[in-house]
Order: sequence, then structure tokens, then C-alpha cells
Amino acid sequence: MLRFVTVLAAAAALTSGAPNPTNIFEIDITPEEAQKYLNSPPFTEPQLAGRTAVLPLVRYNDPRFRAAEAGPTLGHYWKNGREIENTDDYIEEVYDASQYHGQDGLGAYTYGYKTPESAKVENRVRAGDVTGSYVYKSPGHEDIKVRYWADSQGFHQEDNLPKLVPQPVQETAAVRAARIAHEKAWKEAADANLHPNAHPQSYGNNYDYQPQASEVQQTVYQPDSQREGKAYNQQYQASQQFGQQQNQYQQQNQQYQQQNQQYTTTTEPEPTGPPRGFFYSYNYPVSIIVPKNEAEGGASAGHPVDHDTVSHGGF
Repeated sequence: MLRFVTVLAAAAALTSGAPNPTNIFEIDITPEEAQKYLNSPPFTEPQLAGRTAVLPLVRYNDPRFRAAEAGPTLGHYWKNGREIENTDDYIEEVYDASQYHGQDGLGAYTYGYKTPESAKVENRVRAGDVTGSYVYKSPGHEDIKVRYWADSQGFHQEDNLPKLVPQPVQETAAVRAARIAHEKAWKEAADANLHPNAHPQSYGNNYDYQPQASEVQQTVYQPDSQREGKAYNQQYQASQQFGQQQNQYQQQNQQYQQQNQQYTTTTEPEPTGPPRGFFYSYNYPVSIIVPKNEAEGGASAGHPVDHDTVSHGGF
């Protein structure tokens, strides 16, 4: 599982003064300056991050803790909600991951990343056309590679995904028996509907049904004056309810206007000015915990990664 602690270390590297030609952090630059970075990103094809080291798991009470040989993430390790005690049964694979992202402030952008299990790049020009590609590991298959682009003609994609060849439906014996039984029942029902006299016990020939006494609706006569008075009372009650609803709506509308006015008076206006861009790029280590009893070669060899295992850094 990818460790979040290494991302924190990478963020710290951006702000540190350590010289590293691959680490770039430029903000509030002109569109022309940003375009120089957008035109020459660190990489334009997605490639999975390469493994740089295989290290043992080092617990906080180990003499090697915080030693140079221990690796980027140390201390405590958990699997399925419980801390790993038998750390000798696992190893820690370290990979050289990286990412970059830039925008020129006028609609163009580019970004990309690479990790042990997936990588991607994407680019957009000011006219709106987008091109990109990505690759990811597929268990039991070759790496899946996808290239896509979007232009005035729509979205397009090319890939090496396994192609499925349509096959005719194969009817099993159980499905065939159920289909024949259904067709037979359907034919019998249709025949009974077309020839009701041939089936005297069917519902279609039951003309002698008489409603029960409880089903007969009794009509109570009311004089015209009573009916008119009742109708007037119903109209009056309806108008009263409508008036109450109108008052509630007006009160809610007033409250909404007051809240909206308060919001607009306290919200700061958006900054205005010429468009500005940015660009950043950096490399950082990523660790994956792998059981030792799996095949040799690590995640790069395609054996399953222990995704249930996570790590926290040292004290």
C-alpha cells in the first residue's frame, strides 16, 4: 500500500533549500514563463516507477531504528487493524515516484505522475484540445496502456485491453425446460381468452358475479342548503390554509434575503488582474510492504501486493 508519510517528506523537500534539479516550484509566473515549463515537462510518456531498494521492516524498538539503512518509513506497521509483530515475514520495497503539474492561466495545462502501480500524463492547449495516456498494472495480465484525445470531433481512445468476442447465447437444459413451460402456459392462457365458452370455470366466463352488501355504496341525501353550506366551509378552510402558507413563504423569503445580504456584504471580492501561471515538479520515495513468502522480484514482478498493510512513521 502506498505510504502517506513519504508524500509528507516530498512536500518538505519542495520547501527545503536542498539543491535538486528535478524539484521545481514556481508560482505566480507569467503565461509565457509557464508555457516554457508546459512545453518541456519532466516526462511525456507514462512509465511505472522503478524500484530502487528492498529493505527490512524496522520497528521503533529495533536498534536499526532511524538508521540510514532503514528506509523512508519506520516505526509501526499494521495489517487488518492489528500491528505487525512478525516484521521478519515482510519486506519493504522502495520506488522512485514523481509528479508534476502546471497551468499558464489562459486555459492550457499539463500534469503527470508515476507510481509503482500506475502512471499518467495529460496535456491541454489553449484551444481546448486534450491529449493524454496512462498505464496501470493488471493482475495476471500485461500492463494496460490507454491513449486518449478529445477534439472538435469528440472523445477518442486506443488501448490494449482484452477484446471480448461476442458469442451466441448457449441455452442450458434447465433454461430450455423453463422456456418451453412458459410458452405452453402462455399459449393456454391465450387460447382461454379467445374461447371463453370452452373454459366455463375461467374468470373470463364469470358473468354472474354480484357485489356484496358491504360493497354497495349508500347515497345519503342532503338538502341543497346543507350541501352549499358544507361546500362553503370547505372553500373557506382551503383559503385559510392557503393564506397561512403564503405567510410562511413570505417569512422564509425574508430570512433568505437577509442571509444573502449578510453573505454578500461579508464576502471578499475576487482578485482581478492579469493571468498568472504556476508549475511544480518533484520526485519522492514510495514504499510498499510485501510478504516474503511471495514470489521473488517484488511488485515489479507482478505478484500480489499486501494492500491491507499500512505504516506510520517513527516518533
